[in-house]
Amino acid sequence: MPTPRKTQKQIAQRYAENLRYFKNLHPLRRARILLMLGCLFVGVAAAAIYFSRAQTSRRLELLGTSGGISQAHSRIAQDCKQCHDPALKVDPLKPAVVNSASIDAKCEVCHVQRTFHEADVAEGHSCVDCHHEHLGTGRMQQVKDVDCVACHGDASIMAVSAQKGLTLPAGDFVMKPPDSSLVYFQPLRPQLGYTQVFQSFAGKHPDFQIQRENLTDPNTLKFNHKLHLTAKDIPMVEGRKLDCAYCHKPDSHGAYMQPISYAKNCQACHSLQLDPTLPGFLIPHPTGSSQADSVRDFLLTLPTQYASYAAEKNGLTDPARIAAFVNLHMTAIRQRVRQGTDLEREVFYADASKVRVGESAEMNAQERALFPGCAYCHEVKPSAAQGPVVTAPVTPDRWFVHARFDHAAHITMKCEACHGQVLQSKLTADINLPDKTSCVTCHSPKGGVVSTCATCHDYHNKPPAPNVAAAPVSVK
Repeated sequence: MPTPRKTQKQIAQRYAENLRYFKNLHPLRRARILLMLGCLFVGVAAAAIYFSRAQTSRRLELLGTSGGISQAHSRIAQDCKQCHDPALKVDPLKPAVVNSASIDAKCEVCHVQRTFHEADVAEGHSCVDCHHEHLGTGRMQQVKDVDCVACHGDASIMAVSAQKGLTLPAGDFVMKPPDSSLVYFQPLRPQLGYTQVFQSFAGKHPDFQIQRENLTDPNTLKFNHKLHLTAKDIPMVEGRKLDCAYCHKPDSHGAYMQPISYAKNCQACHSLQLDPTLPGFLIPHPTGSSQADSVRDFLLTLPTQYASYAAEKNGLTDPARIAAFVNLHMTAIRQRVRQGTDLEREVFYADASKVRVGESAEMNAQERALFPGCAYCHEVKPSAAQGPVVTAPVTPDRWFVHARFDHAAHITMKCEACHGQVLQSKLTADINLPDKTSCVTCHSPKGGVVSTCATCHDYHNKPPAPNVAAAPVSVK
């Protein structure tokens, strides 16, 4: 017969003397408790750190500093203190703040001789307000239209800017050309500055100042585009009829055109031929303010000039033959003019009857137009003290001080598509540049070509510089 099982009471009596078992600390139980508490603490700390970094990353992203450094700043990509203040700490529990003054100071270490925008700007802005870094390793993104329209689209801000401009000296608004070797066309600034309110280029963006105010080219050189491009009696040059590309050639970058010069663009037709019997005996065409002096020196030393020509061009070496050559041509000069002053007057002042133009056939060097006088192309003023004075022409190399242009981007277009008015232009005073309407044809949502503010404008101002063209005359 099986032994009867013990009751619960009998079993409990076995532990009657050990009721405090679970209250007694044991090394293993203590280690287990500490391990559990440690794991819990580490987990909470890890979650806090992750949350902190996520919040910091998000705030930095909102500041535009979460991505790679742009190509222009790649050399300092690993040296944050080049731009950022090491003392600036980002608190994940507070809104992120950028020390604009500190960053602007760092920007100006490299970007020298630049000031923010026009002098009449209503309120100064930090560099980082418009130039956003850490958005990728390519080119830094252009300033967005929203940054420009924030002011130029706000009538109240533009009103403040206009009033501020009235209190500032005119010299504060003279732009320093990026390239001091070039001459910039510097129009007179409007009384209220450039404060018209608009939202887009295709919208209410004002017409270009050249057309809006009917500005004129101050250049004193005389040139007739219509005559050169459309007249039937203009001879062919280098086997082709004159066209825009004969004179207007792109520079090495293709963005702008090379400067026009007499030697490259005019001499082939307009040789300064003094002696009808010697096509190669030419009056010099110097540049600068000493033009008249160089020509006058040439005329005063005509016998010497004829002798040099005989030796260099005709290959004469015998002094007697050279003297005979000089005497022959000097006699012809004396028969034509009575005295030196008459010859000087003939050379400096224009005589259209001397212009000899061929029919449509190509002419060689011997058949080019005879020299009609400096005044045929230049402004010549009489002077009792020093004789005729030739005004040195000043041809602007750049027409828009505040903007830029790239001819290479328009290479597929015909010149007349933008410069159509040139075919009717008879005066140098005509500024035959495209107007806003012709640009909007392509640069608009309808035309499909980009038309952002940064496409054309360089908005930073710079200290004044002396190399600017004379102030134009506005024709109303």
